[in-house]
Amino acid sequence: MFQAVWQEESMTDDNTVMVHISRLRTKIEKDLSNPLYLQTVWGFGYKLGEGC
Repeated sequence: MFQAVWQEESMTDDNTVMVHISRLRTKIEKDLSNPLYLQTVWGFGYKLGEGC
């Protein structure tokens, strides 16, 4: 999946995806402590939330 998105073999930094999600959240979420649009699914990844 990483290769399909970033056209690289692997992540150079384990926090790459988390940083991108964090930056997106600061731009689209009204309340960062209770995200509606980008939700974390522990043990799996992220999903578009119910607010979409």
